[in-house]
Amino acid sequence: MKSRVSFLTVPIELQAIALACNHHLQSSGFRLKHENNEHDYPEAATIDARRKGERRFYIFDDKVKAQRIVLWSSYARSCQTSTFVVLCIRKKSIVKPADLVMLKSLGVGLIVIDDDAVLSEVVPPVDLTMNITLPPLNRHRIGMRRQLQSIHENFRNGEWKAGFEEACKLVEKSAREYLVRQIRASSVSVPGKAGNPRVISVDDAKRLPLGALADVFCMRLYPKQIDSHLCDGLKRINPDRINVAHKKLTNATERRLRTNVARHMWTIHNLLRQIPA
Repeated sequence: MKSRVSFLTVPIELQAIALACNHHLQSSGFRLKHENNEHDYPEAATIDARRKGERRFYIFDDKVKAQRIVLWSSYARSCQTSTFVVLCIRKKSIVKPADLVMLKSLGVGLIVIDDDAVLSEVVPPVDLTMNITLPPLNRHRIGMRRQLQSIHENFRNGEWKAGFEEACKLVEKSAREYLVRQIRASSVSVPGKAGNPRVISVDDAKRLPLGALADVFCMRLYPKQIDSHLCDGLKRINPDRINVAHKKLTNATERRLRTNVARHMWTIHNLLRQIPA
């Protein structure tokens, strides 16, 4: 059931789209504050939406106004927790190509809402508090560069958690393929029961997740230098990878991931460069 909300600061012609957006956010599990104006806000946020450590500011207008967009994007970049800004306008409003370019460059989302209260996302919002500069792609072999391009695109679109998860899958796949090649070229052994060496088979290697792969590289008898790097690097990223892959992000693990993800991406890039082709 739609809640009864009255927006005092929204012009009458925009009330319908504000109510439609409000209902959509309620249905999506957000906790909402209406026309909230904290001491540090640049102005009252028509809808201040929060969910799982994430905050989204929804502002409503009859067109894209550059000064207002810059104001909100600048404020959001000064926040500490995951913060997004979304502009909502009517579908009949005129949006110029230059407006879309500006919104994308500032990381502000755009939603248009038609007369039937249907929402369409035209520009996805970006987490404006994340400032990650990824390693250059030109340091990689062409094949690896192609695989990394979509991961970098995720980060550019603000989907940094998805980008990190895909990067972990790529380094896991590359490390496993390297281990299989090592097994086929010569046996790979780790300490077994009673101190006797245990040989890792190809079938064993193909079943190993990232954390278990790290253990093999850490325990490998007669390790190569790359094995030591894989041991350290995979162990460093694995706890955060587990939380992202299994959706175990609490406020605490989210904060830790936000702190670690930039360095994790540099670690992953370095490992992908070092793993022999």
